[in-house]
Amino acid sequence: MAWTSLRNTVVRWLRRGLIVLAATYALYLMAGNAFLNTALGARALNAKPERFQMHWSSGRTWWPGRVSLRDVVLRGQARRLAWEASAMRLEGRIALWPLLSRRLHVSDVRADEVRGGVRRVERDLVAPPARAGGWELQFDRIASASVRRAYFDGLVLEGNGTVQVGFYKQLRGGPMALMPSVVRFRQARLAYAGAEVVREADAQVRLAMDRHRRDEAAGIDKLLKTELAVALKGKTSGVDITLGPDGKGALRLVPGTGTADLDVMFVRGRLAPGSRVRWSMPLGGHDATGATRRDALGLALAVDRDIVVKATMPRQADGRMSLDADLTLRGNDVPLKRFASLLPRASGHVVGDWHFSSLRWLSDMVAQAGWLSFDGAGDVHADVRVAGGRLAAGSRIAVPGVDAVAEVMGNRVRGRARAELQLDAGAQDQPIPRLQVVMEHFQVASSKAPAAVYVQGRDLRLSVNAAGDPARLRDTLEARVTFAGARVPDLRVYNAFLPSAQMRFDGGAGTLSGDLSLDAAGEVGYGTLRVAGRGARMHLAGMQLRGDIDLDLKLRRADLRQRAFVADGSTLRLGNIGFTEPDGESRRGWWARIRLDRARLDVDSPVSASGGAEVTMRDVGFLLALFSRQKEYPAWVYKLVDAGQAQVRGRVHWRGDTLVLDRMRAVNDRYEVLARLRLQGAQRQGDLYARWRALSLGVEMRGAQRRFHPVGAKTWYDGRPHYLR
Repeated sequence: MAWTSLRNTVVRWLRRGLIVLAATYALYLMAGNAFLNTALGARALNAKPERFQMHWSSGRTWWPGRVSLRDVVLRGQARRLAWEASAMRLEGRIALWPLLSRRLHVSDVRADEVRGGVRRVERDLVAPPARAGGWELQFDRIASASVRRAYFDGLVLEGNGTVQVGFYKQLRGGPMALMPSVVRFRQARLAYAGAEVVREADAQVRLAMDRHRRDEAAGIDKLLKTELAVALKGKTSGVDITLGPDGKGALRLVPGTGTADLDVMFVRGRLAPGSRVRWSMPLGGHDATGATRRDALGLALAVDRDIVVKATMPRQADGRMSLDADLTLRGNDVPLKRFASLLPRASGHVVGDWHFSSLRWLSDMVAQAGWLSFDGAGDVHADVRVAGGRLAAGSRIAVPGVDAVAEVMGNRVRGRARAELQLDAGAQDQPIPRLQVVMEHFQVASSKAPAAVYVQGRDLRLSVNAAGDPARLRDTLEARVTFAGARVPDLRVYNAFLPSAQMRFDGGAGTLSGDLSLDAAGEVGYGTLRVAGRGARMHLAGMQLRGDIDLDLKLRRADLRQRAFVADGSTLRLGNIGFTEPDGESRRGWWARIRLDRARLDVDSPVSASGGAEVTMRDVGFLLALFSRQKEYPAWVYKLVDAGQAQVRGRVHWRGDTLVLDRMRAVNDRYEVLARLRLQGAQRQGDLYARWRALSLGVEMRGAQRRFHPVGAKTWYDGRPHYLR
């Protein structure tokens, strides 16, 4: 009896338990499937749609923790990277008990017909500050045997792929990790912007990321926590290189058959030894005869303790684009933020032709010559050797066309030039730069008014060389500029350097030639300048002249002031001169040859010059005309004019609007003339002594007043004070 009662009790409780279990299961089915097939599920999972969204067309769950979804789409954004993934079907198993501790543990997920990728967006979605209490997400294994498409911006990989990935992430700024994951594709196609890059490719990517928090590694620094291995083999497309009217090159992918073979392993910021890349692409286009090109664009990379890179691109039909590089990068670290930091690690040899939209960087190659600059677009041919990221001796850079500007002594020289830079070997293996610049056409203007051009010429040649200790390159830099026969449309431009009240050009054209040595500051050290004019109109000491002028100025910078020059040996030739004397009588055919034997020239404002002069002149008619009209002289005085050429010595001083001639002595075997003259603004004063045989005369000039001394002229003249010491 007792046994029967116990059995009935057990059966009754079992029946009740089964009813409860059935009811619970039914409730789960109702609640779970309702969650999956109504807005409840989407609303719960998409609380922050700007960061994460998940949508599906239908779902079901027949057992607690097991979920199946169809037509799944996931989207999200982290900083400026937006990602998305889709699957035709998604099945997974969720551990239920960890949910009670705010932990979502999914041990296994299987997906069918997967597509997805990442793209960069303008909006930066900054993560909120980290805080405690975030849910933990752990997906041990997400697998698919039917991955169809993956992309990153315009780079798209399509084919038959498999994937297995796992990750851990704690929300609210907690740590994250990527478990060892692998993606494989067979017979895949890689395209960029719709154009095929690689086809029939077998690719494999292995990826893992150490557990870390956002403040430990954010953005690209996450690669320092990453292991990445990429293997790819396939056939590459070809490439056409087209140069536009502006000389810029454009690449276009075209059908072709090259090879891609790479096996690269990246481990926490370094390329692992054994990594390699071999990539070749047929180079399309036609040569100058119209025949199809059969060249190839090639890239090879090998990693041991260092990274060795070789790249080749054959010269194009017009010769403006080519590359042959063989470089070794010291070490195998990969700079993640400052790619330019690779340069100090580079050594090797590079030969190539490129077109640059700006050649301003060429100025940095001769930074010691700060007065010389380059700009504008142009082509470059380089044959350079690199050591430690710097150009080494034996390097050569040629530029067939560049805009060049040189600032010299307050003048701006500008023109289209061709340039060649060569580095020679110096002491301690330091390269010494040698620069040659040729301006086929050039213009000269004042640096203060660069639009007002006053010299135009051809074939200006500039050389910049360094000599001596490379460590004192700026102190040892030497430059030379030469040009000849540059056209000066209006000689009046030189009036800014002349005492215009006493000496100036009133018109006429001429030429300018120069051969000047410059220092690192662009200042003239020594050299010659030659100004020539034919039929020039001049004003000198109150008289109008017309004729030919040829000034050959020899300069050597003095020690006292930077722009003060010794001009010994400079010459001035006046030829075919016509002038009108004060009484209106005209003279023609007068000439003079002036040589400065001791001269000093200061070109700072105000311009000044002083020194001794030797003069050979046709006659003394011009000198006599400076003091008085012909009719005021005794008749015998002008017999001096007919007495032949004279040799004159004297001293000259000019500063601002003041011109002084002193100790002037003109002699030949028939006469003697002594003179001193001061012209200052509108004021004129001077003394003259003239002797012909037994006759002599003194003339004292004060402005418009003249006083003659026919008796005791020599004694009177000797008693007058000199103007210059």
